[in-house]
Amino acid sequence: MARKKKKKGGALTLILLIVPAALIVLPTTILFGIGMIPTIVAYVVDRDPDKSAPITVGGLNFCGCMPFAIDLWKHQHTIGAAAKVFADPLSWLVMYSAAAVGWGIYYGIPPMVAGMEVTRAEKRVEVLKQKKVALVQEWGPDVAGDYFDESGGMEPDAGMESA
Repeated sequence: MARKKKKKGGALTLILLIVPAALIVLPTTILFGIGMIPTIVAYVVDRDPDKSAPITVGGLNFCGCMPFAIDLWKHQHTIGAAAKVFADPLSWLVMYSAAAVGWGIYYGIPPMVAGMEVTRAEKRVEVLKQKKVALVQEWGPDVAGDYFDESGGMEPDAGMESA
């Protein structure tokens, strides 16, 4: 099995590319740096190795920050314009509410899907029990292969006789 070589200086190269780019677009960097704080928090608190919380929260948080970044790019791309964005409470509300929706999706969707799957499985069990009752009525109790009662379940103490 061949080992992958670790690239030395990868982090240094990344820093040498990101820092100058961030300085060139400093107002946008400030906007996203402050606006994406909920995503940073999600990354820090998520214990899942797949990091699904920052992906969910970050996607919506990014969408909440984007209108203000576009406004910066269209009009004035200055630090003062970025400060005006943060002086407006509505911008904070939009950016952080979008992140809150991301948290809602992260915590709300999995239980909802699990509940739907449990409901579907319970319905399937009921259909199978009805089919089993029909088969027993048509072919007799020996076809069930167990101690079967007419309600579709097992008779009590069925497993105790073989012990």
